[in-house]
Amino acid sequence: MDHPVMNTMKKSLFLLLALFLLPAPGFAQKASELKWTDAKDLMLINQGYDNTELSYSRLPVDMKPVTRKAVWELGLNSAGLAIRFSTDSRSIGIRWTLLNYFIMHHMAGTGIRGIDLYRLDENEHWQFIGTAIPNGKDTTKTQIVVSGMDGKDHDYMAYLPLYDGVTKVEIGVTKDAKVGQPHRDVLVKGQGKPIVFYGTSITQGGCASRPGMVYTSIISRALQKECINLGFSGNARMDKALAEMVARVDADQYVIDCLENCTLKVMQDSAWFFLTYLAKKRPDAPIYMVEHIWFSHALVNQPVHDQIAEKNAYWREIYEKLRKEGYDNFRYIPADNLTGPDGEGAVDGCHQTDLGFLRMSEEFLRHLRR
Repeated sequence: MDHPVMNTMKKSLFLLLALFLLPAPGFAQKASELKWTDAKDLMLINQGYDNTELSYSRLPVDMKPVTRKAVWELGLNSAGLAIRFSTDSRSIGIRWTLLNYFIMHHMAGTGIRGIDLYRLDENEHWQFIGTAIPNGKDTTKTQIVVSGMDGKDHDYMAYLPLYDGVTKVEIGVTKDAKVGQPHRDVLVKGQGKPIVFYGTSITQGGCASRPGMVYTSIISRALQKECINLGFSGNARMDKALAEMVARVDADQYVIDCLENCTLKVMQDSAWFFLTYLAKKRPDAPIYMVEHIWFSHALVNQPVHDQIAEKNAYWREIYEKLRKEGYDNFRYIPADNLTGPDGEGAVDGCHQTDLGFLRMSEEFLRHLRR
């Protein structure tokens, strides 16, 4: 038979546990408890053009007739774009509709199709706080990303998918909360000139575990500056149309990181026009020519090693010729320190993990901060 004192203690413990598990006021437990705001009413940053085909795509629609189909379709991906907003909500949810529901075997779905969230702290540092994970096969996703917060007004940034497009994004907050434009004048649209990055699948974000870890976004947070991501998986071949689009953005600096998609023949046919066109249009802005990174397997695969070495040598030759002909705004970034000495930064020997992207961003920042 149970002892009366023990029964009383059990009841007290049960009541205490029940009270502990009750949701605190203002903490949404279900997405249906949130109120939703269309991200079009908030602030979109890192988009180079105002006249894009989709609200969250990357290329100007007037250039569609002269752009290769593969490049245009990749331009519909939302790589690098981010939503800036403020709220005093104790919970934040995200609802987003994907364009394609794209899948790759060597890249996490959170990087391809997910959205991750950062909060600006009192020292103006961006702190990662959660990811909206694209579970299930429905193209529209809804998820509470964080809850249990302090209910104070903070600035936030939500990075959009790297390898898929989105047709709609909504930010969910608790019913009693406010949501609107960012309060603090940090990393906001039109605040100074951006940096433009033109490049390959690596520039686009392959294979970051989540959108905020592509090197353009890491650099953007470090410099508190908009970075325009013009990475096109498998298709960065210095097309004339892309020369015009890159030059159209009035940028503080330009980074050309495209050799992994270029054969030596493509470089011979296209590099001089692409680079001089940009230099003539933007004579006062530094233009960084980035070497082909050393793939991990180049250490043991001699033909791959020789091919990379040949392209980098030709790239260096072009750089020296440009400087000799008076194009003083060109800068050069060698590959030796871009991804580290151990080959550990790649998922497949080529595409970068978060470690690889962190290493690349640190080396880029060393040059860009000059």
